[in-house]
Amino acid sequence: MKLYRIIIWLLRVFSRLYFIEVRSQRPDRIPGSGPVILAANHPASILDAILLAMQTRRQIHFLVRSSLFKNRLLAGLLYRLGAIPVYRSHETQDSGKRNVAAFDKVYELFERGGCLGLFPEGKNSPPGQVAELRTGGARMALGAEERNNYRLGLTIVAVGLNYEHRELFMSSALVRFGPPLRVSDYARLHKSDPETAVRRLTADLQESLRQQSMHVEDQQVDQLAKDLAEALDYRIEPLAADEQTSDTQQRKPRSRIKQWVWKLLEWYRPDPAADADPFETREKTRKQISAILLRTAVRNPSALAPLRRQVDRYQDHLHQAELSHAVKRLLNKPVHQRLIRLQMTIYAIFMAPVALFGLVHNIVPYLFTKYTARLVRQEPIRAFAYFGVGFLAFTTAYAGFGFWLWYFAGISWKWALAYLALLPPAGFAALHYRRNLLVYRDRILVRTFFWNQEELLLLLRRERREVIHRFRELEADLQNNPGPNRSAEGSET
Repeated sequence: MKLYRIIIWLLRVFSRLYFIEVRSQRPDRIPGSGPVILAANHPASILDAILLAMQTRRQIHFLVRSSLFKNRLLAGLLYRLGAIPVYRSHETQDSGKRNVAAFDKVYELFERGGCLGLFPEGKNSPPGQVAELRTGGARMALGAEERNNYRLGLTIVAVGLNYEHRELFMSSALVRFGPPLRVSDYARLHKSDPETAVRRLTADLQESLRQQSMHVEDQQVDQLAKDLAEALDYRIEPLAADEQTSDTQQRKPRSRIKQWVWKLLEWYRPDPAADADPFETREKTRKQISAILLRTAVRNPSALAPLRRQVDRYQDHLHQAELSHAVKRLLNKPVHQRLIRLQMTIYAIFMAPVALFGLVHNIVPYLFTKYTARLVRQEPIRAFAYFGVGFLAFTTAYAGFGFWLWYFAGISWKWALAYLALLPPAGFAALHYRRNLLVYRDRILVRTFFWNQEELLLLLRRERREVIHRFRELEADLQNNPGPNRSAEGSET
């Protein structure tokens, strides 16, 4: 147990190098005690288990394929971490007999009130989807309840692992926990018809898992929903400025001096806009858009083509203008927060030396990790390669710095260790400095004086308004003429 806690703590620290942010939604749905199965989708191979383990204080005993136990050292570590091997028919001839023993270990774990980690798809998830679940998880859960006269109290919690970018390097992650499924609720059906009970529990788990993850049936609709959400900056409400201004209004040209004065005054006006929306807000908006587009694809597929063309044109104009995410926010709120702008300007100046120190000492292992892991062809495995290669690269680099300071520079080992202790936080500071400049570079004082794109903004406002209008027409048509519903929208329960 202590080894498990130590490793999870180290992984939490090291994960900050690979995730901009990791958010957890409704972790309180995991029972604090008693037997439970955490059943998650599987988009990123081994890294999924690491991410899931970091989101709960309970020790998770994962089912692990037997091939990983062939190495004695790795097998010893996995056993100490509580992993339970499962056997596949193509790996061993007596897989059935061995899996009976594995099931017995799982049953004993449940009877001790333990927590089992499971990826019921049995393989990596397809991009943007949750594959059909295998019945082994439901069969195991119902078997455990049957063994204890259906009084075990076992629950299953569906866990959606959502990555902003599947490769995960410097990305965001959202972990969503679904409402618990009580296995004993299927007891009556299981007593009379075990196979039907297994299929029903599997189907319910499948539905819950898809609700907690970014699952969309139609990949073309999913891509349109993604493009539409990004084009609208994950905001589908009308523009406040459109209610007060019109493209047909005639504006007198301002002199250069007046333009600078207005920019200066504009900088001192408060702006209620907050920081960039968190990942779960963007994910929720995208799923809402996907639900409407999927229903439209069933009811009136031809209505999506004009929307697709408008979104493409809007994106092309944004790309041609080389507008950043910050400028797209300007289409909604053209005035910036005075205090945030001042703070970010001061931050950019005074944190530059610290970020430079961190960059110099961490750039080599960082780039080595980035480009070496790309050699892995399988996308889900590549995510874990970033993690594993990075751990080795940074450890080796820091050891090399320490040896050079002690052996060649003649610095005592105490001062060398003190110097090395500065390198990880300096590396984190450099990463956060880079991230903050990318996110808030519109709020740095010097940069804003070079913006002069009023006519372009008016054009983009008009195109954005047209996209919103067409999308709202599709939504209104579905509300006025309800029909077959094929929804991808996630449950908020």
